[in-house]
Amino acid sequence: MKDRLETLTMLAYGAALDDRKWGAFLQACSDLVGGGVRTCLFGYDMEARIELGARQFGYDPAFEQSYVDYYSEKDFFAARLMKHGAGELVAYEDVWSEAGLRGTEFYHDWVRPQEDITGGCSVLLFKQDKRLFAFSGSIRSQDTEWLETPWQQIVRHLTPHLRQAFEVARVLASADLEKRALVNVQDPAAAGCIVLTRDRRIVFANANAEAMLSSGEVIRSDFRQRLVFRDAGCEGNFAHALSGGATMEPQALRIHDAAGGADIVCRIAPIGPGDIGHRPSGILFGREEPRYLLTIARGHLVFDAAAQMRGRFGLTPHETQVVLHVASGLSAREIAEVRGTSVYTVRNQIHSAMSKMDVRRQPEIVRIIEAMRNPLFQ
Repeated sequence: MKDRLETLTMLAYGAALDDRKWGAFLQACSDLVGGGVRTCLFGYDMEARIELGARQFGYDPAFEQSYVDYYSEKDFFAARLMKHGAGELVAYEDVWSEAGLRGTEFYHDWVRPQEDITGGCSVLLFKQDKRLFAFSGSIRSQDTEWLETPWQQIVRHLTPHLRQAFEVARVLASADLEKRALVNVQDPAAAGCIVLTRDRRIVFANANAEAMLSSGEVIRSDFRQRLVFRDAGCEGNFAHALSGGATMEPQALRIHDAAGGADIVCRIAPIGPGDIGHRPSGILFGREEPRYLLTIARGHLVFDAAAQMRGRFGLTPHETQVVLHVASGLSAREIAEVRGTSVYTVRNQIHSAMSKMDVRRQPEIVRIIEAMRNPLFQ
């Protein structure tokens, strides 16, 4: 048993690194006691805007769906579980021993048809105001006598390891998403990174994005945890961008802060578990629905170098804005979206500016502007 428990432990940590292993972990938990336990992991973290959803093994899919559609509201056991503290094992037999519970609709229509799964136990891995994770296993009443004790042993062993595995998953998911999102941002240390569902529900936000949401100067979240832009025009443009669904092309929007300051560029692109280096969490991508990755960063270069660019090279205001966007890493298509013009106009402005700057390649624009940002530039 000790060696097999160690294998389960490794699978739990492996699932923190690869989302596809959660299913194998739950099945291995059941297999360890002869396949007679139906296992489940459930959880969410509203504070970090991430979720696990429900991962199950051994339940009939029809019963899984009926629970989601109807019986979750009839499940008195879940309410009883919430009365216990994190890390405290709750045996099903203690709940079912109460008089009258076997006469409920939940028992007659959901528990009993599944071979009377009244044995087993659950544990809350985390129990906080905005963070809840639970691990459970259900056992047929006829198997309870010989499966109950080994299953409780497994749950007690795994509880601290699952807590740690979810912490690892949280950190890795955040790091990978920020690395992907901020690769082309001029000042990554100040940029916000957000992951949304198609209905604009926030499932991940880095520290900078959380600060932006709290200030409300550019973005905020409503009572349903959905993203809202302060600027009404940007609201409409953002809704139009998301209407393209998971097949949408990456886009960029220009917005302003509450003080009407410099351009803020919001980049939008669809993202899935396969778009980052590995599937790290089983949390961010717990549900099969489109996700969108946003980065929000201020256009610092507009203020730092615009006047110098116009004075030194004789660029027009439009040419100046375009080359500064080029230096920030935006493509001609993205610049066209930001400026609300055609990609052909943007390309003509880039070529005109490059001619005045006497450069032949766009990377040379970046080099010149970086030199201008240097305090030693004369």
